[in-house]
Amino acid sequence: MNKCRLLISFEGIDGCGKTTQAVLLKKALEKMGFDVIILKEPTNGFYGSKIREMLAKSKTSAFNTSQEVYKLFILDRKENVEKRILPALKEGKIVIMDRYFISTIAYQGAAGIPISQIVKDNMKFPLPDVIFILDIPIDEAVKRLQTGRRNLDTFEINKEFLEKVRELYLKMPEILKNADVIIIDGKKEINEIHDEIMKKVKEILVKKGCLNE
Repeated sequence: MNKCRLLISFEGIDGCGKTTQAVLLKKALEKMGFDVIILKEPTNGFYGSKIREMLAKSKTSAFNTSQEVYKLFILDRKENVEKRILPALKEGKIVIMDRYFISTIAYQGAAGIPISQIVKDNMKFPLPDVIFILDIPIDEAVKRLQTGRRNLDTFEINKEFLEKVRELYLKMPEILKNADVIIIDGKKEINEIHDEIMKKVKEILVKKGCLNE
């Protein structure tokens, strides 16, 4: 098994296809002999479950609880980093995140938490080697969500809110100046997106000495 300490994050509004691409990347890297794990946020742990409960109860006033939800995200992430992300990286695994603190900047930032505060609070966590943001129009995202899911949470069904979230995702290269942020057109064919992602990941693997050119 090839070892390579690498942290990759997939981001974007719900329905953008990030989970699909995370799974495709994991399979491709495993075929190349790498040890890969996918982790999600919010997690299925104590704090992650609390987050889902709060959002489910806030159908008409989701943003009144934004500070409380935000604090839970930080606690959930701290636990995730300490118990899962850092141990996996130390073992030489490639860690793929299906949402990370970048989503907190976009979603909680759109809900009213100051961007500067979110960035400051999350800089204590590992910065991904690359951040892939899959961008799609809001109408397309809502269409995909309505087709694929029965129950949509408050954040997912509020188009005005999602527009703010999308705007923040598109500003992420400016917000996270020290990060390698790649914005991808999520309307492209799945395999075309995957090829674009693989090209970038291979470049990083070569640069890290984990893969020969």
